[in-house]
Amino acid sequence: MNYSAIWSMGLLAGAFMMPAQATSELDNIINSKQQSQTQAQRTQNNITELDEKTNETVAEYRGLLRENAVLTAYTNQLEKQVTQQQKLLANLESNMASVRETRMELTPLMQQMVQVLTLFVEQDIPFLWQERQLRLAELNRLLDNPNITIADKYRRILEAYQIETEYGDTIETWQAQLPLSDADRTVQLIRVGRVALYYLTPDKHTAGYWDNSTRTWLTLPETWLAKVKQAYAVADNKTVPTLLALPLLETTINTGVEAQQQEAL
Repeated sequence: MNYSAIWSMGLLAGAFMMPAQATSELDNIINSKQQSQTQAQRTQNNITELDEKTNETVAEYRGLLRENAVLTAYTNQLEKQVTQQQKLLANLESNMASVRETRMELTPLMQQMVQVLTLFVEQDIPFLWQERQLRLAELNRLLDNPNITIADKYRRILEAYQIETEYGDTIETWQAQLPLSDADRTVQLIRVGRVALYYLTPDKHTAGYWDNSTRTWLTLPETWLAKVKQAYAVADNKTVPTLLALPLLETTINTGVEAQQQEAL
């Protein structure tokens, strides 16, 4: 039941029975009531609008909270990465300092290694003389070349040492001019490891031996000619490898004293 409507109708019914002053007061009351209802409706509308705005603000706030959580996690991850990169950078700087120090130490070491190898070759028996001298000259050029890395220089020096080391385990023969000799003649050279260096003349009637103590070539007695020929046959792969009895001579060979015999492979 709508009591408000009944009440309004009652007022209207009573208005016909009331004097004019009472009617005016009644109109004021009705107008005031209507204004109150209109104001209440406006207030309700404002409340509804504020509620909608509040909901939107809350939703936006929650969205900002989620975004802030994501950004915080991302920032923490970036901080961890930055910390790790700073550690790597510190290690890299330390390694670079170590590399610079190693490079400073390696340069004089490599120079010394080449000097030692040069002296060794100069004092060694003169086999493959030109080839070995060219290798040493190339090493010296490498040391002076700034465009070649320290690693490549060191590798090439070690390769040269390795080649020199392998000479001690092999026997070979080749034709060349007699090295470190004033005699301009081509002979067959026979190298037996690093132990000895012999030669045979092209007619194979004469054999000789390098005496490293005097740095000269000595002629072998004819009694050793067959042994040198045998060594030549082995070195030239004309016969199977065998145990060779070869002369390791003293300088007394010039006086005709028979050379001391030792066995060499």
